[in-house]
Amino acid sequence: MSIMRTFANKFILVTSFVAGAAMISNAQVVYWNGLGRALVTGNWLQGNALQADPNTTPAQQKDTTSARKATDGYTLFDLGVNAQPNEALRAHATLRLINSFGGFYGDGSQFLFRQIRLDGVVSKRVKYELGDIDLQLSPYTLYNFSEVYNDYESTVLGLRRSVVEYENFNFGNKWRLQGAHLQTSLRFNSKVERLGIRFFATRNRRYTAPTSPDRFLIGGRLELLQSRNFRIGGNYTYLFDAPLTVTSADVINKNSVYTLDFKANHFTDNIDYSLFGEVGTSVNKYNLSGVDSINKSDYFYDLGASAKYKPWLLTVFVKYRNVGADFFSSGAQTRRIYDYSRPGNLDLFNAMANAPGDIRPTALLDLVSDQTLRNLNLQSVLMSYNPIYNNITPYGQATPNRKGLTVGASLGSMEKLFKADVVTDLLSEVVSEGDSVGKELRKFLGVRGGVALNAHQLLKFEKHVIFSLGARYENTSRSGLNKVDLSSTLLDAGLDIEVFKRFDVLFGYKYITASGNEFIYSRDAYNQISGNPTLFQANVNQGLLSYGVRYRFSKNTYFTMNGVHQAYVNNDAKNLNYNINQVFFNYTMIF
Repeated sequence: MSIMRTFANKFILVTSFVAGAAMISNAQVVYWNGLGRALVTGNWLQGNALQADPNTTPAQQKDTTSARKATDGYTLFDLGVNAQPNEALRAHATLRLINSFGGFYGDGSQFLFRQIRLDGVVSKRVKYELGDIDLQLSPYTLYNFSEVYNDYESTVLGLRRSVVEYENFNFGNKWRLQGAHLQTSLRFNSKVERLGIRFFATRNRRYTAPTSPDRFLIGGRLELLQSRNFRIGGNYTYLFDAPLTVTSADVINKNSVYTLDFKANHFTDNIDYSLFGEVGTSVNKYNLSGVDSINKSDYFYDLGASAKYKPWLLTVFVKYRNVGADFFSSGAQTRRIYDYSRPGNLDLFNAMANAPGDIRPTALLDLVSDQTLRNLNLQSVLMSYNPIYNNITPYGQATPNRKGLTVGASLGSMEKLFKADVVTDLLSEVVSEGDSVGKELRKFLGVRGGVALNAHQLLKFEKHVIFSLGARYENTSRSGLNKVDLSSTLLDAGLDIEVFKRFDVLFGYKYITASGNEFIYSRDAYNQISGNPTLFQANVNQGLLSYGVRYRFSKNTYFTMNGVHQAYVNNDAKNLNYNINQVFFNYTMIF
C-alpha cells in the first residue's frame, strides 16, 4: 500500500506540474520532447577464472560465487515538458518513468524527475538558467574530458556508449551541475565587436552525513571579441566545501583557477592561419579543523599555431605545453569514470588472491556499456586510474606534471569522401615522481589517429557503406633504478552497410594490448602522493567484437540487435582469463 501511495503522490505531483505549466503558458506555447528506450541484455561468463587451478600456491579453488549467466534490462520513458509563456520565461522538466526488467504489473517501477530547469531572457539582454544545467569553460578550468580515445569507434559500439553517456549526463565535454547561470553580451560600433560575460554559481555535491560536505563551484568567463581576427578571454573557477557541513575531522578544500586564453587569425583566399593558447594558475588550499594545513599553487601554459589549406580541407598544427606538477583544477582534471570500481556487469571473484573483496578488473565492455562506473561529482583530489587505458593524459589536457610538444594534421571531413587525422605527443614530466634517487623523468610518446571512409561515394552506391579505422599507441619510459617501460596499443575498426533502405548491418571491433611496468601512486586527502609507490605490471590483451543489425524508423528512432564477445587474456596469469558473451537489444525513440 505504501508503494502505491508513493506512486500516486508522484503521479499527482507530475500531473499538477503539467497542468500548472499549461495554465502559466496561457495556451500560448507548450511543447514536448523526450526519449523512450527499451533495453535487454543477456550475459554468459566463461573462462579459466571460473575453474580450479591446483598449480597455484595456495591452491586456487573453483569460483562458486560468480554468476555464470545474467539477464538484465529496463524500459524507460523520459518526457520533457516545456512551457514558454513569453521570451522571459521557459519552464522545463523531464519526467522519468522506468521499469526494470523483471518487474511485472508496475512492480518495481519508478516515477521521478530527471531534470528541472527554468531559463529565459531578461530585458532582451541577460540570459539565465536556474536548476539542473550543463556547463563547460576551457580545458583547464571546467571540462569533462573523455576517459579513453574513441574518435574512430565503430557505430555499433558508439551506440552502446551513447546509452551510458545519456544516463550519466555526459553531453559532450559539459558537467551536469545544479545552480544558476547568467550570460550577456555588450556590442560596440567600432574597434570591438562584442564583450561577452558569463557567471555561474552551482552545487556539485550535496551534504551526506557525516563525511560528505556540500561542495559548491562558482566561476565565469569574460570574453572580448575584437573581430573574427582576434579574441581574448579570461576564465575563473572556485570550488569549495561549505565549512558548516564539514565535521572537524574532515578536510575542507578550496580550489581556485585563473586562466587567460586567446586566438588570433589571419585569413587569405586559400590558407587560414591561427595562433592560440591558454595560460593560467591554480591555488589549492586544504584546511583541517579550521587551520591551513596545505597551500599550494602552480601554473601552466599551452601555446600553439595552426594553418588550414582550404581547397584540400587540410589542417596542420603544433603546440607546446607545460603544466606544473602542483597545478590542480578540479573542474578540468576530474575523471568521468572509476577505473577500479566494481563492474555492474557480471563481477568475478578473483580466487587466486583468496580474497573475496577482489573482483575482475574493468574491461573494454565495461567502459562502453556499464552505467555504474561513471562519476558525476567534481573531486577535490586526483582520482586513481588504470595506466592501460590512458597513461599519458589520464586527467585530460590539463594533466599535471607534463611538458612537451604536440603536433598533428587532419584531412577531409565526414561530409566528404573521407576524414583522416593523426596527432603525436612528445611529452615528459616536469619534475620526477617516484625516483627519489636519480630524479629521472618519465618520457611519454603517444600517437593517435584514424580514417573514416564513405565508401559508397567512391563506389557510386546509393546506400551507404562506411568504414572506419582508428588507433592509439602509448609508451611510457624512464631509466634509472626505478625503471619504467609500459606500452599499450588500442585499435578500433568499424563497418556500416545499408543493405536495404534504413536497414543496416553493423560490425565493430575494439582491441587493446598492454605490456611492461609502471608505478602507481596513492594520494592522501590533501592531494599529495603518500606512501610508497605500487609496482604495476601488465601483460594483457583484450578483444571486444560486436555485430548486429539496425533498423532506422526515422533519424532519431531505431532498433538494434547485437551480439557481443569480450575476451580478457592475462598472459602472466592464465587462470584469470575469462570471456563474456552477450546479446543486446535496444529500441530508442527520441522526439
